[in-house]
Amino acid sequence: MHRQCLVFLSPCSAVSGVVTCSRVSRGSRYNNLTYDYEGLTQSTPRDLEIPGTTGNKGFDVAFSISSFDHDGLGRYGDPINPYGDIEAMRIARCLLKPGSLLFLTIPVGPDAVVWNLHRRYGAVRLPHMLYGWEVVDVVGWSWAKLSAAADWRRSYEPVFVLRVPDSSTNGHMEL
Repeated sequence: MHRQCLVFLSPCSAVSGVVTCSRVSRGSRYNNLTYDYEGLTQSTPRDLEIPGTTGNKGFDVAFSISSFDHDGLGRYGDPINPYGDIEAMRIARCLLKPGSLLFLTIPVGPDAVVWNLHRRYGAVRLPHMLYGWEVVDVVGWSWAKLSAAADWRRSYEPVFVLRVPDSSTNGHMEL
């Protein structure tokens, strides 16, 4: 069975080596790719089709590895937007089929913005990032990291396995 994979890219991620679908169908970022990969179609966020608008039925799985925490900070050519990361999560949910998974890594610790490098998600902003998703699992999770002293040069990034809820659930689940 052919699976449609969506990979949200950032210059520091090596997500193309992680994808094990039959083919990578699309990558999304603000700037053009600097390499070629057969079967990869590159799009900017504005170019992506929202399911139902042009016949796209949505993607089966998506990966965002150290990507969304940069959105809205302008570092990689994206427009300055204090809610760029939260909007990226909403767009990702819209692009996936109900029941599909998003594998997400973002820095976790006391809430902070390391301008214009990345955001770190703690007790305040992390719930906004996960809102509307079913949390299936969190690999490498530690509650202690939400309030532990943090160094902006070191990153703790658990893997959040998130599911797009079907219409029978509200899509929100506590960690």
